[in-house]
Amino acid sequence: MDRIYANTDVGRKNIGFGIGLFLIIGIAVGIPLTIDLFGGSILSQDQYQTWKVVHGYGVFLAFINYFFGLCIDRLSLTRAQKEISSWSFLLAGIIGGLVRMILVLTSSLDEFGIYASLGESACFILGTLIFVRGQLNVRSVVAPKPAAPALSPQAK
Repeated sequence: MDRIYANTDVGRKNIGFGIGLFLIIGIAVGIPLTIDLFGGSILSQDQYQTWKVVHGYGVFLAFINYFFGLCIDRLSLTRAQKEISSWSFLLAGIIGGLVRMILVLTSSLDEFGIYASLGESACFILGTLIFVRGQLNVRSVVAPKPAAPALSPQAK
């Protein structure tokens, strides 16, 4: 397991969640969708399209959480900033991956889907703003601003 987590501390939960979400949405939901490839689906065309979108979006959120978990500990942020950003991405994955899937299963996506999208977007925005701030801090440390060029004796 240590090889999977690759020296992460804060991002461990994102890595674990990303792997779990991929197993649930990527494999458990993906396998029944491939039945359509073999000539017959138990789903109507509308149901098939809806589940295909839920499947694709869930896999996308799984990869985002996994790779976010790998890189968050390498940024020059405070522990609190890393935790807020990490939990924001995790909550966005839960809302977008699991809650949206439950809403589809209960036929409630039309009623509550807008709230799920709003909550997920708010979490992604918060996490991304903190993450980008950390990236900018890394850049300023790695490549400081060049000093003003010295004036030549002729220019004085």
